[in-house]
Amino acid sequence: MALVVCGIVLALLHGLSHGIDYQAMVHALRHTPNRLLAWSVAATALSYLALIARDVCALHYVGARIPGSALLLGSFCGSALGNAVGFGALTGGAVRYRAYGAVGVQPDQITRIMLFITAGFGVGLAAYAAASAVLASTAIGRLLHLPAEGLRLGGVATLASVALTVLLCGVRRAPVQLGQWQIDVPGAGLTLVQIVLTGVDLVGAAAALWFLLPEGRVDFASFSAIYAAATALGVISHVPGGLGVFEAVVVFALGNRVSPSLAAAALLAYRAVYFLLPLILAGVLLAVYELARLAGRATGATERVLRGAGLLAPIYLGVFTFAVGTMLIVSGATPAFGKRLAALHDLLPLWAVEMSSFFGSLAGVLMLFVARGLFHRLDGAWWLALVLALANLFLSITKGLAWDELAVISFFILMLLVTRREFTRPASFLRQPFTVEWFVGIAVVLAGSSWILFFAFRDVAYTHDLWWHFEFDEQAPRALRALLGMAVLALVLGCAQLMRTASGRVEPPTVEELGQAGRIIGEQGRSEAMLAMMGDKSFLFSGSGRSFLMYAKRGRSWVALYDPVGPREEWHELIWRFVELADEHGGRAAFYQVRADSLPFYLDAGLKILKLGEEAIVRLSDFTLQGGRWQGLRYALKRGEREGLSLELLTPEEAERRIQTLTRISDDWLSERRAKEKSFSVAAFDPSFIAAQSVALLSQRGDPVAFASVMTTDQRQEATIGIMRHTTTASPYAMEFLFTALAQRLREAGFARLSLGMAPLAGIGRTPLSSRWHRIAGLVWEHGGRVYNFQGLRTFKNKFHPAWEPRYLAASGAIGPFVALADVVVLAGGNKT
Repeated sequence: MALVVCGIVLALLHGLSHGIDYQAMVHALRHTPNRLLAWSVAATALSYLALIARDVCALHYVGARIPGSALLLGSFCGSALGNAVGFGALTGGAVRYRAYGAVGVQPDQITRIMLFITAGFGVGLAAYAAASAVLASTAIGRLLHLPAEGLRLGGVATLASVALTVLLCGVRRAPVQLGQWQIDVPGAGLTLVQIVLTGVDLVGAAAALWFLLPEGRVDFASFSAIYAAATALGVISHVPGGLGVFEAVVVFALGNRVSPSLAAAALLAYRAVYFLLPLILAGVLLAVYELARLAGRATGATERVLRGAGLLAPIYLGVFTFAVGTMLIVSGATPAFGKRLAALHDLLPLWAVEMSSFFGSLAGVLMLFVARGLFHRLDGAWWLALVLALANLFLSITKGLAWDELAVISFFILMLLVTRREFTRPASFLRQPFTVEWFVGIAVVLAGSSWILFFAFRDVAYTHDLWWHFEFDEQAPRALRALLGMAVLALVLGCAQLMRTASGRVEPPTVEELGQAGRIIGEQGRSEAMLAMMGDKSFLFSGSGRSFLMYAKRGRSWVALYDPVGPREEWHELIWRFVELADEHGGRAAFYQVRADSLPFYLDAGLKILKLGEEAIVRLSDFTLQGGRWQGLRYALKRGEREGLSLELLTPEEAERRIQTLTRISDDWLSERRAKEKSFSVAAFDPSFIAAQSVALLSQRGDPVAFASVMTTDQRQEATIGIMRHTTTASPYAMEFLFTALAQRLREAGFARLSLGMAPLAGIGRTPLSSRWHRIAGLVWEHGGRVYNFQGLRTFKNKFHPAWEPRYLAASGAIGPFVALADVVVLAGGNKT
């Protein structure tokens, strides 16, 4: 789709470019009055102040209070990156997750913040366009050849709809129930403020471009409608920043009022003022925070904000590196200024200028590849970016005295040096994997630069002899050679990546590895990690040997179960190593049943997140069975006692001695259900695995009828139910009695938590704003009872009044999470790789 959209945009620009003279455009751009640039910068500042104020409203809406430094970091940097990269909601959400999450804002609150901002922008954009249509319907009608009366009526109808929306928000007090989701209505006042702030944002952004247009050619009200339409189409196109689509709409709509050459010059200046300048200021802000963090004097909330800034540095450097690479590529495809080349004529030999132009363009291509390594925090990518930037300090001068490039590259070097300690992952740039999407992005940049080259030199007649012309004033041949070099280099690097061999072989754990994993498990508090001792999963240990990941492979899916086990400070490196391990073998990395507090690790690794369900955690300190809410469990205990039920908690040694009894119960359970043993994320009956745990054995009038294995660690903080089995003759109250009595025993033994396991698809609601996954999951939850008793499982666990904690799947790729989830189902069903 990206390639198709790119082709459509280039076709539109080609049609519009017939009225644009390149030299006239460059002349107009260079002679833009400083007064108008200052007004454009002021309008840009107004727009970004409104964006920050929108975040203040959104934070008030979700009831979150954060320091001003965190607000500036999340709102301003998020907006700057979102505008530059495109996909503002997605990019802004990732930035806010790191900035706001660092000071305690919860993930669900950040999701609501982004929904509130996105919805407010949509309604505000509609109101802004409608107001412009009403105020300047006659002028807009003449400009776009549309009936003024129709524009006015459409604008009034849209404004009436917006007013009705605000009114409904004021009338509605109770939350709106959409499936299992509750959406709090923001209220009329907050909704109106958000719409007004969106209008101020759009006024500032439109004015930033309007000031750069030739004076007196089009009034601001008319231009506002054009700007709103161009913005909306740019958003709908999903092209990063609306690049090309936005420009095409503006140039077309201005028609004969503004010369296409002058309009193109204004648009280029606007991109620099409204997009590049805030991006540079965001880098300055990150640099200031990083220097403050290096000073090491911050404490409390300030320290957390600075840590959040450190998490943003790789994202920012990756974006800026891609932008610098694009700048160098476009520079190689466009002619240098004649006076600057003339100045070099007496200072440098021709070969120096030729080589500088050629290698500067190649450096731009390498920058596009290096950007991905910076996203991944690779130290090898950092060093290569620094070397390329330092080389281009020299090349920018020798190829044509490109002082503007020199300034941008100098700032880039400064940012690299300031953020050095964020890039410490010992991995080579050449070993990093690339996705198809990344190659598409690079292809789009090269295609765009090719179009720019032929547009800039369209007055030069093409002949085969052009390739062999070497003169100071022969810039078209120089650009052609640079373009060919860039294309060849990109093709070579792309083929080298796509043709990498991958074995994908996964070895089972050795006895020594199982012993090492067991020691690590005993030293931490999460009892679910005991599933590693089943022996059906491979291990990836940290460099220190103090932590590990357990994983299995099916097809191209490399699936790690749970978060890493061990000290939290080693999780980041382990997660990255696992992602790279999967990528090196041509697979997708996935992390199954990870917790909410660990999501930043997976977001930093560029993974997509899906909610799987919720895990039932019984707080044993509250498990007293006193009061009305525990009436059902008290009845189950009394009824079980009347039926002769009794519980015995076996130690591992006792469980090993009675393994035949446990085997008999398990075989009866499997035979009744015609099932086979599970694996991976589900505990299986294996004598060696069962004998390594405590077992709750339930007897009915002295005859064992049910059992549940209890996974614990040496810390004795948390217990997790492993495998559960019962015979066909057991009482209907057997399992309810077993869990209730077990919870009482564990509470008396000093345990704080008892995990009853996850309820799949629980807590995944469907709303009009939900993702497709949430809608599908909601339908399965409601109507999938014939396949799996989703609701019945949650209802049973709800009897114990647990705290429901969300669990997620993190996976790489656009459809990777869904494919990985299907592979997890197969793995859990007992199927091998």
